[in-house]
Amino acid sequence: MAGNWDMTPYFDRFDGPDYRSFRDRLKLDFSSLHTEIERLDPLGDDNVETWADVLARVEQVAARATHLGSYLGCLAAADSRDEAIRSENAAASAARAELEKIFILLRAALAEAPQHSFDVLLANETISDVAHFVTRLREAARWRMDTELESLAADLNVDGLSAWGRLYDQVAGKLEFDLEIAGEPTRRVPVSVTRSLLEDPDPAIRRAALLGANAAWERVSDVTTACLNGIAGIRHTLYRRRGVPHFLDPALFDASISKKTLDALLDAASDRRDVPQRFLRRKAKILGRDPLGFQDLMAPLPLPDAKAIPWDTARDRILDAFGRFYPALGQFAERAFEQRWIDYEPRSGKRPGGFCSSSPVARESRIFLTYNQTLGDVATVAHELGHAFHGWLMRDMRWWSRRYPMTLAETASTFAEQLVIDAVANDPDAGPDQRAVVLEQRMQDGSTFLLNIPMRFHFEQSLYEERLHGEVSAGRLKELMLDAQRRCYGDCLAEDELDPWFWASKLHFYITGLSFYNFPYTFGYLFSMGIFARAKQEGPDFLARYEELLRLTGSDSAEGVARRCLGVDLEQPDFWHASIDLIEQDWPRFEAAADALF
Repeated sequence: MAGNWDMTPYFDRFDGPDYRSFRDRLKLDFSSLHTEIERLDPLGDDNVETWADVLARVEQVAARATHLGSYLGCLAAADSRDEAIRSENAAASAARAELEKIFILLRAALAEAPQHSFDVLLANETISDVAHFVTRLREAARWRMDTELESLAADLNVDGLSAWGRLYDQVAGKLEFDLEIAGEPTRRVPVSVTRSLLEDPDPAIRRAALLGANAAWERVSDVTTACLNGIAGIRHTLYRRRGVPHFLDPALFDASISKKTLDALLDAASDRRDVPQRFLRRKAKILGRDPLGFQDLMAPLPLPDAKAIPWDTARDRILDAFGRFYPALGQFAERAFEQRWIDYEPRSGKRPGGFCSSSPVARESRIFLTYNQTLGDVATVAHELGHAFHGWLMRDMRWWSRRYPMTLAETASTFAEQLVIDAVANDPDAGPDQRAVVLEQRMQDGSTFLLNIPMRFHFEQSLYEERLHGEVSAGRLKELMLDAQRRCYGDCLAEDELDPWFWASKLHFYITGLSFYNFPYTFGYLFSMGIFARAKQEGPDFLARYEELLRLTGSDSAEGVARRCLGVDLEQPDFWHASIDLIEQDWPRFEAAADALF
């Protein structure tokens, strides 16, 4: 089986006896639970105990389905060419449709229950620990079709919405391009290494990587265009039939934030674009590019001793940074390295991108990324370990109290990433070049979350608006992408070196489980930066409150968690501007380091 991680805590081997037994038992439980719920009397004061018991058993089955999905998702990402895994993934998607039908029945029953009976249910000792999740099930039912139509939609999702996402993953996993650099032999490389190539110090390699990768994406543009149109089109159809007022409403519900919070976040990012733009203009001068090309955004500083960072060195840096400030995180990360939770090696057939996937059954996580020995890759490892630590802190909690939204999912990951960057930036033994590199990384993160992520949001919003009126061509998708890049980056990027194919290469646009997958990253980054500042200010005493916050992420809205643990109002701009102030504070330090070196 592909990958240098150990997947045996999930199952002894793929398609082995324990795997088949687990999968088949799960299917039977889906069927029996569905039948039982169909026959139940409506929720009332006289049958609360029965409904509480059924809900608890659905929770257990959902946890097991997540375990299976995590396992298959990891295997599929590690080797997108394996037809057996691909086939099993499709079958699991069909099985998950049966679970969705159970949730359709639950949402309808909870929505129709009298308020008093529902309140009694929430107070029941079997349910009280997961009252927030059950309440959200009832709230989600405000947008629904008749139960029969919702069941049909769940069946059609297998060969519809989720099928478009699977198709994109297959195409992306197999896609390769020729890296053509003058004076060097042409190399055939997978698109999964494009990001690392865009972090190469050689501008010729960066430009060749973007041109080569985009040529590959152009070759499959009929497929990616169909996938994007299919995903957006199906969502629009379902939203219309369900009475969803606006296509952003489901994304806001999934993110567990209000429209007012999203507006405050995006307005703050827009108002403070000058902070990252100032950095990008200075970076352009350092690189001898004025302005930058899109391929230069992730370029490293041109330091003479910039060296590749071997995997073992990355591991030691991360463990040292974690251990100094947060010993519990350091001990956890050491466990993850020792027990081989991470698939990091570059290879053909490996899907692009990175993720952390957790199992409520194994009570462990697995981290997927392609490590190409750059500082950005080191930060990515720390980031994903933060996700895994979040899951580890919640491992003994019930599954439905662990279901936190993406907006809060980035809290622990960004916090962990900042620990690694901060360790070098404030290390008295670090040379000026090392300090410049990590300060550049901080400013680079600011440009990603204040410019690049909003760029993705504006593109996706335009796509969904135009998709209401029909399919959007590849040419028009390119235009929308370029418009979004101009809007966010302004004059920081050369007009003839933008990236019109970004919409095709960015996996996040093709994730079918959540719509508008991108804006939670800016939320999570700025939210976590505010928390990180408090941790530095208050020291170790803050860490217990930080862990309490992480454990609460599945038990309240994002605004509620912020109020309870930090005493802040996320619907107001003050918190977001204060977080951006932290990014701006690094600007003079970076400028001084740059002045000394360049």
